[in-house]
Formats: sequence, C-alpha cells, structure tokens
Amino acid sequence: MVLMRPKAYQNFIERNPLIPLSKLETSPFKPDGFVLAPLQSQINSEGLSLDDFYFNPHDAELPYCYYRGTVMLSFSDINHKTGEIKDLINRVNRDINESVAKRDFDRFLSLVDSRLAPELFMEVFNFIPDQDKYRLFERVWRFNENSPEFFTEEFIKKAVKYKGVTSAKPVADEAGYVQVYRSRKAKQESIEEASAWTTDVNLAILQALACDPVSSVYRGRIHLDHIISYNNDKSKKELQVKPHEVQQIEVMDLIDLREFDSELRAAGIVRQYNFYAQQINNQWFHNPQGVHALGHTRRVLLLSLIISYLEKYGKEDSRILGLASIYHDIGRINDGYDPDHGIASYDKLIQEHLLEMSDYQDREILRFLVQNHAIPDQSAYKKLNRYDLPDVDRTLRLYDAFKDADGLDRVRIKDLNPEYLRTDAAHRLLLAAHQLYSRQIVY
Repeated sequence: MVLMRPKAYQNFIERNPLIPLSKLETSPFKPDGFVLAPLQSQINSEGLSLDDFYFNPHDAELPYCYYRGTVMLSFSDINHKTGEIKDLINRVNRDINESVAKRDFDRFLSLVDSRLAPELFMEVFNFIPDQDKYRLFERVWRFNENSPEFFTEEFIKKAVKYKGVTSAKPVADEAGYVQVYRSRKAKQESIEEASAWTTDVNLAILQALACDPVSSVYRGRIHLDHIISYNNDKSKKELQVKPHEVQQIEVMDLIDLREFDSELRAAGIVRQYNFYAQQINNQWFHNPQGVHALGHTRRVLLLSLIISYLEKYGKEDSRILGLASIYHDIGRINDGYDPDHGIASYDKLIQEHLLEMSDYQDREILRFLVQNHAIPDQSAYKKLNRYDLPDVDRTLRLYDAFKDADGLDRVRIKDLNPEYLRTDAAHRLLLAAHQLYSRQIVY
C-alpha cells in the first residue's frame, strides 16, 4: 500500500530550518565560539536531552530552541542557563497539561508556539467543547499562515460541522439531523413515543447498565426542527423531542460480556488474557493506581485480544497486540497530556530488557504501535517510513485495533467518542468497555 502524504504530514523539524545541536559543530551555520562538549555536559546535568535542542540560523535574535512534544521555546543563548531552561520547560509543560485538564483551550493555544498550534489543535480537538470547536479552529487558521498546509480536507470538514453550534444547539449533519441514543427502561415502554434522548451514546449505555437485565440501547436521528430543548451539560447531553419524530430507530449491535463470556473462554481469549496479565508489574508505572496504570493496562489488554478475535486476526497478530497493551504506558511520568510517552515507553521496554521477540518484523510493528499510540493517526502515518515495515497494511491493521482498544477505555475519563473508532469490532464493544470499567465483569 502506498500512502500519499501531503505537506501537513511532514515532520515539524523537517518543515523548519532547525539544526540539531548535536550536528551544529559540523554545520556551515555554526556560530562563532560554539563548542558542543561543555554545553552537552550542562544539558545532561539537568536531566535534559541534547536531542531536544536545536539551532535556527534564520533567527538572529533567538537562534537556540528547545522542542519536544507540546513545548517549543526559543532563546538568545543557552550556555550556563540550562537550569533556568529546565524550570521554564517544567512550568510550561505543567501549564499546558493543566489547561487541557480544565478544558481551557484558549489558554492552551496561548501557551503553545504558534508553529505547533495547528497540529496540537488537531490532537486536542476531541476534548474541546462542541460550542468552542469552530471558534478556536478559526483562531488557529487566522494566526498561522501555514494552516492550509497543516489541516487536511477531512479535518476542515469536521471542524466546519461545528459552525453555529451553541450550548443550546447540538451538532447536526449537513441535512440538519442529530444522532441520538437512549435505553429502553421498561419492556412496556414504546421507544417511538419516548421524548427524552441523549446525544452521547455513553450516557445511554450507562442507563442500560442500570437495568437488570441490561437494557437494549437504541440509536436514531432527529431533525433540529423537532427538538424542543437541549441540555448541554456533559453529564446529560439530553434532548427533549417531539414524540414519533425520531427516525431510523434501531437497536445497536453491542456485545454484553455476560452473554459473551462463554464464547471468549471457549476461544481461549480469557486464557490469553491471563497469560499476558500475569506479566504486568506494578513497578513499571509511576503511579500504579493512576488512570494510565494497572487497571487501564489490563482493560486495554482484554479489549485488544477481543478485537483481535472478532476481526479474525492470526496468533502472531494477537501476540503483538498483547505485548503492546501491557507495555504502552510504562514510560509515563504523569497522568496529564503527554503525546511523547509512547516513545518513552518503548525506550524503557528496551532499556529494562523486558521484550523477548525474535521476529524482526513483528518487533518493528510493536515498536510502531507503542511509540505512536498517543498521537493522531495522521502524525503516526507520516512516521511509517522511519520503520522497517515490509507489510504496511498489516501494521496499520494492528495500529487501528490497538488504538481502538486504548480508546475504548476512555470511558474511565468520560471521554469516549465512538466517531473516532476505526474497527467494526470496537463499535460493538462500547457496552463491554463500560462493563469492564464499572467492574460489572471482572477477569
């Protein structure tokens, strides 16, 4: 498979005239008096990496810069200032993480370098409240002259969908229809007569789980003209609609793990899960009880193996997904917004000699999955050529499955958007993801 990558997919360093500090001594742009060795010693003594420092020959005032993940900072000089620089990096990182956690995306965009803003905006787009998405998209577009190169046509269409959306008006498609969900709370209740629906399938699933036995979950669509009121509160996302106006009502095809359990055991999925789960070591994690640690890892593991089973992947594919699941977050040093932790996780995996995998191609696929699981798909695709991947189709198939398993467990932070799931199996596992997180089902 050949991937066509527009300019928006090129690496940031490759798009900008930045020279790695490690290569500056041999560069024709080397400034007078520059000596690498003592500067590298200063950087290392602060626990920073020389790989994150660059020289910009086209910026006479601030030629030195630090760039890693969400942080880009420029300086006139860095000699004997690495302690101050480390403090600034930590402060900016903290402020960026805090702004995302508090959903303060105006502040987020003011904190990140304007050159990084378009790509970072795409990364956090799903977190942004619906009524703010288009306004902030316009802001990024207006203040970055290269926005047309960064934003794909697909992303632009997605952003434009939110034009005109307010806290009292939900997102609709081009024809003015809103997708809605609800559970059926009682057998005698007519779903067609129901007037209360929600725009968040997760809330409908939680309602279904509160029933004994678990209720069916219904999906339909209604035109904006037939909506009486809308409560945009994140815990409700509730619509009051005119009865009999919801169209194309159907029962969602969701897997109930209580009914699916015997099949999973017969297929050996539970046995596979236990094999990998027993290898997980709580000492791998900075906070074993955190939202990215033991519980999350076990749930992602099981969901990965179930997706592999439903999608009919082979034994080696399931093995790659199992290993990716147990190792993907071991490099995290916080529970905040950290798009670089996949790289740190793989580095830790190698440094601590945790990986036993003789097949080189499988090892490369695993490296790709772990290193790129925390960034947008487009950003991951642009890095494919940095890996020795003879079978790109297989790599992307496993990437989709693993990203979906990791994404399904976003139920734990109340931020799962099924619109971004990639596999058919993952869409069937929405109910299962909630059952696992709520511990209605325990393996």
